[in-house]
Amino acid sequence: FVPYGVIRPIFSAFPFPALARRNRFLSRSSGAKSVGKKVSNQSTSSKAATSSQEKKAGEELLVKRSSEERGHLSQGVEEGVLLPCRRLLHGDSRECVDKGTPPGPSGEGQAVQGGTDDGHEAEPRPPVEIPGGVGRSGEGEADDVGCTNVESAKGQADGDDEICSICLDVYDNPVQLPCGHSFCEACLDGWHEKSKYDVHQPRNCPVCRHRTKPSKEVISQICLYSAQAESSVVREEEKMKSMVKLQELWSSLLNKGHTEDEIANMVKEYRDSQNLMPDPIVAAFPKDDAQTILDWLGSPVDAGKLNCVLDGEISMLHITAKYGNKELASLLLQYGAAIDVYDAHGRTPVMLALKETRGLVNETVTLLYEWGASLEHRLPGEVGANVTELLVVPTPMFRNGLVKRRCEIVELDRRKDLIGQTCIVEKYIAKKDRYKVTTEHSRETFLVGRDNLKRRDRTPDDPGYYITFEDGEYKRHTFESNEECQEFIRNLRSG
Repeated sequence: FVPYGVIRPIFSAFPFPALARRNRFLSRSSGAKSVGKKVSNQSTSSKAATSSQEKKAGEELLVKRSSEERGHLSQGVEEGVLLPCRRLLHGDSRECVDKGTPPGPSGEGQAVQGGTDDGHEAEPRPPVEIPGGVGRSGEGEADDVGCTNVESAKGQADGDDEICSICLDVYDNPVQLPCGHSFCEACLDGWHEKSKYDVHQPRNCPVCRHRTKPSKEVISQICLYSAQAESSVVREEEKMKSMVKLQELWSSLLNKGHTEDEIANMVKEYRDSQNLMPDPIVAAFPKDDAQTILDWLGSPVDAGKLNCVLDGEISMLHITAKYGNKELASLLLQYGAAIDVYDAHGRTPVMLALKETRGLVNETVTLLYEWGASLEHRLPGEVGANVTELLVVPTPMFRNGLVKRRCEIVELDRRKDLIGQTCIVEKYIAKKDRYKVTTEHSRETFLVGRDNLKRRDRTPDDPGYYITFEDGEYKRHTFESNEECQEFIRNLRSG
């Protein structure tokens, strides 16, 4: 701790206006207090009032002058940093100084002249250069970013052209936007997650906020509602709902700045690029006509046909889940159909099956759950919250992560012969903190702890049993062990 009286002469030696004024104020205050002490005939109350007034006046003077100093500082920040940023954000990157300052011979702004509190002229400040600043804009203003697409892309190319601006790492499967900026595919998908299924969310470039194309899921929604509105087998009530949804999608894209021609071209490009399911195959699902579907898929199964979709990104597994075709769903899963594929609204097959049963767990839901189906969906906003609240939360089997799952038995102290076998978890007994399980092949039932179970979802190489379609009927093949089932599958594929 150094007394102020020691360092005061040092401060007085330097031309700091604020400190000099403070010293003068302190001297006047000290003098006033001394005079007040010498007056002997003044009452105690008058002394207190005078001292309070002088102190208050001195504080007001100090605050006023400090405010003036802060004003000069604020003005400097305004002219040196904030004003150039605003000019860049509003598209005028050629001037980075005050409007009254004429540009120099090279097109750059001249230095801004100013002064200090002690009357000396300040040194000229060089023009402030902002390397790149962008502002967030609304849906209808996404294109106003203060620089052209060519300049933006060139700036990225001149810098770290191998670095993703989102993860700040080397590109992993880079994707280039129309504005010229590139990003990792996974990073860009994460950035546009909210706008993937919701047309009302802005979809812009993460760097320059330039408007980008809507997601294929949104375009697929347009195709879906258009087909439903024009279908001859859809009820009039459903047609009206589809027309309202279609108008909503169209209006939102127009408000974002897309033209009608652009939207029509994007719809055409989507239809041309998609592997759409033929109408005869679509008609075979409600009839459970497995023979027509399997003949079309071919032997061995054509992966391209297996992954084909309807308008709305509806996969073959979505359709089987909707109609409750358990055996046909098993065949598709054995052939390699994705279990957690999302449609254009963000629904998985298991969520669509729960919607059809209004939250009741049927054999199709149980089958998809054993194959590792996730209960997560990507339905946006209030709709998604309502689906979770109505279909997932009330269902008892979904309250525990292992009930109705296929698991492997591990780390048993007794019955070590059961280690490695697979089982189905029947239920959880809270009082005993144990799970009731039934082995998959020997059909034994017993209780185990949480540490004795490890999830082992069914896969095309390890389904536990096998479904075939022979002579117009489904046939279920069971085995004594998982190894025997896997051997059967290998022989079937090689033959």
